[in-house]
Amino acid sequence: MWSPASSAVPVLRRVPRASGAAAPKGRDHRQISIVLTTLVAGAVGGLIAYWTWRMVLRMPLALAPELGVAAGAPSDVRPWAPWWVPAAIVGLVAMVLWPILATHARRISLIGGAAAIVLVSILFFPVAAICVQLAALTSSGWPPVVEFVGALPRVLAEAVKLTFVNLMYSGAVTVPLAALIGLLLAAFGRFIAWTVDWLARMRAG
Repeated sequence: MWSPASSAVPVLRRVPRASGAAAPKGRDHRQISIVLTTLVAGAVGGLIAYWTWRMVLRMPLALAPELGVAAGAPSDVRPWAPWWVPAAIVGLVAMVLWPILATHARRISLIGGAAAIVLVSILFFPVAAICVQLAALTSSGWPPVVEFVGALPRVLAEAVKLTFVNLMYSGAVTVPLAALIGLLLAAFGRFIAWTVDWLARMRAG
């Protein structure tokens, strides 16, 4: 006869928490490498922008209002003209693109890292062209809104033209070099993640 006392009671097995605890640690190690490589990618983007501004485009550190090739006096420099403006923009773009393209669920992607830095090296040309065109457009002060909006298509067209011209002229050198830098940066991120994980295991015994 069936009785409640004789019924089978399911046995609950405790699942070890070691694997569950290791996963957050692994994610923490990966986050450290992502943060470090994102900061380094921003610095690399700024350096690429500065090198391209000075060596490829042959631009001075600052432009006079008439956009002469010589660096004007400090009183003549327009707000869009200094070299650090496009460099800062490209550095921020690099810090945005790196987590999107280079970081995957498990580890930092070598191909994604190379693609991120290549895009940064290409995007500098339209950014620099827009800064130069805006410096020329605002050389005598900000124009009326209608005139400014009407000039935007010309500014964008010049940016696209400058990008294609410079890619044809120097892309055979700058693109592979940027890809190599991206690969090295992604490899550096993997090394950082491995080092942090190894140190954590050593401390845990």
